[in-house]
Amino acid sequence: MIQLDYLEELERFQLALKRNASSIQSGEHKSPQTGQGMVFKDHKEYIPGDDIRKIDWKAYARTKDFFVKRFEEERRLNIHILLDRSSSMDYGNVNKYEFSAKLGLGVAKMSMNTNDKFNYSIFSETLTNISSGRRTNNISELVEVLNNTRKTPESRIEDCITEYSDRIQNESAVIIFSDFLADPEKVEAGIESLKHTKPIIVNVLDSSELDPDFEGDKILKDPESSSKLRTFLSRKTRQDYRSKMEEHVQELEEISRRNGAEFIQASTEDDIFQVLLSIWEKLNN
Repeated sequence: MIQLDYLEELERFQLALKRNASSIQSGEHKSPQTGQGMVFKDHKEYIPGDDIRKIDWKAYARTKDFFVKRFEEERRLNIHILLDRSSSMDYGNVNKYEFSAKLGLGVAKMSMNTNDKFNYSIFSETLTNISSGRRTNNISELVEVLNNTRKTPESRIEDCITEYSDRIQNESAVIIFSDFLADPEKVEAGIESLKHTKPIIVNVLDSSELDPDFEGDKILKDPESSSKLRTFLSRKTRQDYRSKMEEHVQELEEISRRNGAEFIQASTEDDIFQVLLSIWEKLNN
């Protein structure tokens, strides 16, 4: 359960960033085009036909030549947050779904401070937009929706991401939060459909998934099918598992690289604000 206290922690985090860095500034996402914006770009020599209202008279006083001010056209970025709500995310000492949902809330809250527009959606078997592009100073309603969203067994990651990509028309960044415990080919097909955007892949796993510490006779349960398997886990089995998990994460990272996506691997034991800062830095690169 995500507590509303987290929103207060987000406020304090953003205030700290404002004091110590220039990470959050209005109009951070700029177009290379020149236009009538608020950020000065450069001068160009005046030629007949230029708008005389843009002549820099201070430059004229210094040089006796006419120059026209040019400005960078500020463009708001559309930020799309996609959160996996399949059953495999409902796992961990620190729940993977709740950890990821809080990261998504952090991105949403920070985007409001940069005057960017955000959309927050959840996916599993189907895809649902839970924000409808809202831009408000109060996102407590989103917390309530995220807490009350029913999990579904299966994650149709390829279909849901591809469906979402078809909806994106403007300059956008897409951040996907998932454990990505799925067929890598299906993951790649989904990410490939986002090539016209700026994708950021956030692979969230519990520490026990990255490095299991249990041995002996165990009953294993598949959260997405409810099937169970009784098995004996030896030290070698653990070593084999760790190797396969490392290979899977490396393959996800390679898939991201091939398709122009940024990749972040996060454990639910990581400091959530450090992960959030990593996401925000990649968003603004």
